Amino acid sequence: MRVFRLNRGISQGGSQGGSSGIARGISLLAAFGAFATTLLSGLTGLEGTAHAEEPVSALEPRLLNETGENTTVIDAFDKDDPFDANLLLTLRQQWKSANIRRETSLSQGALSSGGFVSRNENVATYKQSTTTLEIGADVGIFRDLALSFRLPLVLADSRELGDLDGSAANPQRLQDTTGDQLFSVPFKSPTRSGVDWFGVALNYGILNQVRDPAYPTWVIGAESRFAIGPRMHACNDNAPIRCPDPANPGAPSRDPGISRGMTTLALHTIFSRRFGYLEPYLGFRGQVELPQSNSDFGATSDVRGTLLSRPPLIGTFTVGTEVFPFENREAFQRLGFDFKLRGSYHSPGREYSELFDALGSSQARSLRSPNPGAYKASDQNFGSVVDPNSAKVFFTGITDQQAYGSFGGAMAVTWQAGEYVKFTGGLGLTYAQSHLVTAADACNPDLGKSDAGAAGPCRSGAASGGGGGGSATGIPNPNHRQVIDLPGRRFSVDDTTIVDLWVSGVVMF
Repeated sequence: MRVFRLNRGISQGGSQGGSSGIARGISLLAAFGAFATTLLSGLTGLEGTAHAEEPVSALEPRLLNETGENTTVIDAFDKDDPFDANLLLTLRQQWKSANIRRETSLSQGALSSGGFVSRNENVATYKQSTTTLEIGADVGIFRDLALSFRLPLVLADSRELGDLDGSAANPQRLQDTTGDQLFSVPFKSPTRSGVDWFGVALNYGILNQVRDPAYPTWVIGAESRFAIGPRMHACNDNAPIRCPDPANPGAPSRDPGISRGMTTLALHTIFSRRFGYLEPYLGFRGQVELPQSNSDFGATSDVRGTLLSRPPLIGTFTVGTEVFPFENREAFQRLGFDFKLRGSYHSPGREYSELFDALGSSQARSLRSPNPGAYKASDQNFGSVVDPNSAKVFFTGITDQQAYGSFGGAMAVTWQAGEYVKFTGGLGLTYAQSHLVTAADACNPDLGKSDAGAAGPCRSGAASGGGGGGSATGIPNPNHRQVIDLPGRRFSVDDTTIVDLWVSGVVMF
């Protein structure tokens, strides 16, 4: 709840003149007992109360009893607060850096028997800088029930690849088996801007420590994001045709776009408990993204044989505490510090990786040639052949990536200057584990084992002269590209760090 509620004071009368020693002794014992009870209650958490400690002298601070920033849900139709609404404006700056490397297959008899794979070929450094202005509003619907709206406006999103310990002088590391260059370093993407998505969220405080001191604060919520901006396309800012159409490379350049073209669904929950100056909390968030059909991503997400059709599922666990060194409840003022740690799991999935622009705008024939959408049995009994009536699957730069974890922390400071306005500034740092970003399997083993005609090259056993021979092990994955997905040719992203900086202002009605 936004409106600060004042605690009922407990007056302590003092005797004047000649109070007896026995009376003073009883008073001291009572005071000591009250202090011991309060201390034990705070340490064990079994007798915690929502109300902050009352001052026992005029010089001690008088604390507010509101929850912190992480678990605040604005109200409506409350007994002393019929309506709440917040307007938010946040400026975010993010810097992302990583190292790109590529596996190398060595087949030299003097060194090994072949098949040796080492992920030690430097390819490039990756740098991305994103500036975002987020406009938002929170509207109270009922007690501890609020609706939130968010609209992030990307002011500038710039990405580039640079030299990594002399990698620019070794272009052969970026060649395919025919000698075509996949891309060159340095590489620069066009600076993108615009609106990616519009978000709507609903938050509900199941438990509220302010209303019932016997329980902690528990908030649950759901969020949906809908892509509304122009869809993102792979681009090379220094090429004659910056953003080529994979199906028609000679056509005029497409718009770089800004939106990933996703409908996002997320659920989150968070618990907190206020103990005087501290409010520890822990939370969890799960997110799934569904590609929209009117994007390069959605165009291939439902092709038969596709192993990964969605971006990674993301689960995030957060733990932290808020600290309130200063509160003035009469003036509705508060200074708060927020310290948090978080860890996320990113499942395997298809994604706009750090090499999206470089690979997606490549003119190498190994990437530009379309994959067949399906195979069929040959009428001449020659086994499995390409079905000429199937859709052609073009490479757009979106690749299958491995699962990985990311870990980080953040700190923020919030100054509530009065009843109707507050300001927040924060800094965050995240580290992501090394992971492959081109790792699509060649075959889908879950389909086609009973249909040898649809198996194409996905079969085992020796071929026979009559009809292709062997047994089907699945059907081809149309998103697999040997030049980047086979072991010894795959790309990885290592040493990823993300730095976030943000400032925001909130007007509260």
